[in-house]
Amino acid sequence: MIATGALDHVDTLTRARTNGLIHDAFDRMAHRRDDAAWLERCLRRSNTRVVPVWNQKNLIDVDKRCAVTLAPKDMARGEPALQRSVLMGRDDAHIYIAYRCEGEADPPADLPFDDGVSFEDLRKVGPVLADRDAALLAYAKGMCYWHERHRFCGVCGAATISAKAGHLRTCSDPACAAVHFPRTDPAVIVLVHCGDGCLLGRQSRWPEGVYSTLAGFVEPGESAEQAVEREVAEETGVRMEGLSYHSSQPWPFPASLMLGFHARAARQPICRHDGELEAARWFTREQVARAIAGRGPLRLPPAFSISRKLIEDWCK
Repeated sequence: MIATGALDHVDTLTRARTNGLIHDAFDRMAHRRDDAAWLERCLRRSNTRVVPVWNQKNLIDVDKRCAVTLAPKDMARGEPALQRSVLMGRDDAHIYIAYRCEGEADPPADLPFDDGVSFEDLRKVGPVLADRDAALLAYAKGMCYWHERHRFCGVCGAATISAKAGHLRTCSDPACAAVHFPRTDPAVIVLVHCGDGCLLGRQSRWPEGVYSTLAGFVEPGESAEQAVEREVAEETGVRMEGLSYHSSQPWPFPASLMLGFHARAARQPICRHDGELEAARWFTREQVARAIAGRGPLRLPPAFSISRKLIEDWCK
């Protein structure tokens, strides 16, 4: 049985706001999603900025380390523009619309951007971006990924149509009329610790020396707490004695919401049951502190990941 401690809501909210890919100063404008005429006007407004996504990559100025947005006039006109657009929301200065550059084998050649600007993988460039830019691009990437993979109805197979400013898709067959909403897959991620040590694992495809926290998807009929216990047992054979919620993070690689936990365990031998990990080890707090400082053979996940935040908060 896992004992879940009471949550300090203030501390939890504070921790969540410091996670990467999250930015609070953003109004998603849900009340405008049903107003198609207003959205069309947005596509002509000077304070509207377009966030293009191509092949699940975002437009980045690599030299300046910032997101690149475009003017609405740079998009296709008419119905294709509306069908490829997603109203994201606004900040103090601009309204933002994600735009899917779909069906393109190569990056769109007609989009006007300068040298040094290119479509890049957010997972790679996210650590060097400002929080606002990383959050904006993650939101656009996540919505575009969902649209690209739900172009056909999962009930009857007919084509689907974007509606509600890109926040749902409807089946084009009136006999079906199924409605499909954006989805995100809940996953748990946990820093298991015992005394002065913590448990980290690595996958064979990762760069040499990189270890991270344990993670996995929540299965149907399973609570997040049960998923943590199951994943840790499957991957390492370690049994937990206590569990506390830390914070969450959107993770559009491709479409997850990471639910972060700290777990207390008795120091136990590691037995990898499911073969998902290449290796799993207990690391001392000193070893982890050296890795955070960039010293020693141990390498940690990127700074904008909740995995890194779980590790650093434990190591303080």
